[in-house]
Amino acid sequence: MFEKTRKKLTLMYSGMLALILVVVFVGFYWTLAAVIGRNEQMQLESIAEKAIHEWKESQERKLSGRPGEADPNFVGRMDLDFLQQNQVFMLVSNEQMLVKMSPEHNSKFAYSFQQEIREHAPGEGRTTRIFLHADGEKKTFAVYRPVVAGEDVQIYLAEDVSRMEQLLHQMKWTLTVIAILLLGLAALIGYWFSGRAMVPIDQSYKRQKDFTTDASHELRTPLSVILSSAEILQEKKESLPAFHQTVLQSMVDEIHRMSRLIDDLLTLARSDVETNQKLSFQPIDLRSLIAEVADRMQIKAVDKEVTVVNQVELDSVHLMGHSDSIRQLFYILLDNAVKYSEQGGKVEIDAVKEGTNKVAYSVRDYGNGIPEEDLPYVFERFYRADKARSRDVEGTGLGLAIAAQIVKMHKGQISVNSSKEQGTLFTVVFPVIQPRGDFRP
Repeated sequence: MFEKTRKKLTLMYSGMLALILVVVFVGFYWTLAAVIGRNEQMQLESIAEKAIHEWKESQERKLSGRPGEADPNFVGRMDLDFLQQNQVFMLVSNEQMLVKMSPEHNSKFAYSFQQEIREHAPGEGRTTRIFLHADGEKKTFAVYRPVVAGEDVQIYLAEDVSRMEQLLHQMKWTLTVIAILLLGLAALIGYWFSGRAMVPIDQSYKRQKDFTTDASHELRTPLSVILSSAEILQEKKESLPAFHQTVLQSMVDEIHRMSRLIDDLLTLARSDVETNQKLSFQPIDLRSLIAEVADRMQIKAVDKEVTVVNQVELDSVHLMGHSDSIRQLFYILLDNAVKYSEQGGKVEIDAVKEGTNKVAYSVRDYGNGIPEEDLPYVFERFYRADKARSRDVEGTGLGLAIAAQIVKMHKGQISVNSSKEQGTLFTVVFPVIQPRGDFRP
């Protein structure tokens, strides 16, 4: 129980740390990418202004040329010395014909660059990325198309951002690896801290179990003395007034109830310890064991005229377990079914196979049923629904808690379904095997 709680705490701590790490790392990465992208954009816009200025001046020089030297294909001299080695200027006519490209590149690169621009041309005032092979390697260019008003050409400014792309890629993987390592470290630290947090709870629980066990043992002796005294008085109860006889009988009933409560507390205390210990399990013939319990319960059910119907017909079904505990489990389920059956009612016990290695045993009564809102709590200790099902019925509220503990100890599952129309059905599913040798859970 505490190990599960510790694991849940570890998952909760690790999940919170993971969320924080993801937010921090993703935020850092996207902030870095945004800053780099913004710097690229500002740089392209800056050189675009210079390029447009040079283009307009070249056009003016062209128009002011000496008569007779005009050339319709002449662009005019443009001073593009401000371009760096990783930057490209391209002038394209509206017919998508390359007019000028600077710095000078080989024809293969120029053709590939122009083709990519045609296929992925950015809108005016926008930037896009193109990918092409140059000098034997794949490169990434950020291409910006400035707004050139009233001109019959298009200007593109590009910058080789391959190194920045590689940097961002490496940064992403570096952050991912660091995040995984930190998550592993956080999980270990969270597990250690959750263990430390569970220490006082575990100690308190152990003290509670020790107190329950010690108190139960200590209470047995005075209860036995009181019960013996009451039984001696019962031998002479005919000489007592009627009111005194009633008080004496009530006292005896309460002593028996307290004795059952102490026995149940001791059983729970032992099962809590045994759950964490290795028990010597042996093959149990479930059909014979259930038949034995059903026969004995039929004797108890006679006073209420309830019939216990044993419908278990599965042969060669064996469970590796603790026979006394399994016997107690079915006693609890059948005893509950008899208690809450109507006068002259019927209790059925049956079994069906589930797959190749599981068998489901069911105990059904046709009483008033358990209210739906109480079903999730019936296996909790001391829980008793304060309704018709528990009214005027003897019990300590520990029986089903003990049953659930026994099922858990044998790696099974227990469930309950109930309604006023169909009564209550308890189902226990056990892993079963063919008996062979000894088994240690």
